[in-house]
Amino acid sequence: MQKIRIGIIGGAGYTAGELIRILLNHPEAEIRFIHSISHSGEPVTSVHDDLLGETPLLFSDDMDL
Repeated sequence: MQKIRIGIIGGAGYTAGELIRILLNHPEAEIRFIHSISHSGEPVTSVHDDLLGETPLLFSDDMDL
């Protein structure tokens, strides 16, 4: 089954953190980018420290699926 490609805009907020946590464990979801201009290039875990060890994703200022 093909996974659903997902991009999250405003990825540094609290709600985005919860969404990331849920989607990381969803078998049919693939997070392609997490957008944040102010945190671009930083690890997602620099803002969402509860995800430490869960993902190597970086914030991006690009929105390319």
